[in-house]
Amino acid sequence: MAHDGLSHPAWRVSYLAVVASLLLALFPALGRAGSLAPALHPFAKGSRYWSATAGVAEDTSYGPIALAQVAVSHYIRDNLALEWGGMFGYADSKRTSGGVLGGAGLGLRWHVATRARWSWYLDALVGAVYQELPLSQDSLRFNFNLQPGGGATYRLSDTTLFQGGFRWYHLSNAGVRGKAHNLGYDGPMLYLGMLRSF
Repeated sequence: MAHDGLSHPAWRVSYLAVVASLLLALFPALGRAGSLAPALHPFAKGSRYWSATAGVAEDTSYGPIALAQVAVSHYIRDNLALEWGGMFGYADSKRTSGGVLGGAGLGLRWHVATRARWSWYLDALVGAVYQELPLSQDSLRFNFNLQPGGGATYRLSDTTLFQGGFRWYHLSNAGVRGKAHNLGYDGPMLYLGMLRSF
């Protein structure tokens, strides 16, 4: 049975839980937002961060996907990070029943401009996703995932940054079983999250 938009209660509960967890993790950092080391370069070569983000993508043909991503970043040079991690979420498909999805991803993030508290970046992630149910009757459960985009960070403390941005969310299986079984999920995704050094 197909769902209309964001109607499935499991989607709402899981997404709200992810957002609540991010906000709870941010509260201690917000309280220390004034204690910054002015000379600190948060994206220097060798810096390491873990990150958690929550976002929603929307393809008008297939419906919304709520997605949480957890990753580790290592700066291989100043302002350029290699990122790897996992993703999980819920697809509220308009053409089939809704279901969970998950997978792994690898990406790059390049901070093109930095200020004392702010930075602006471009990023791109590639991954592989397995879905509980296909998004249409003819598509597959397995898909490749591309997420090019960009965003900004805001430094809350010496170790914690808030981030948010926009990505273009794409799913397809590269035609591994022919063009007839290769859906083209494409839509904008907005996300919020945090980065914390370790």
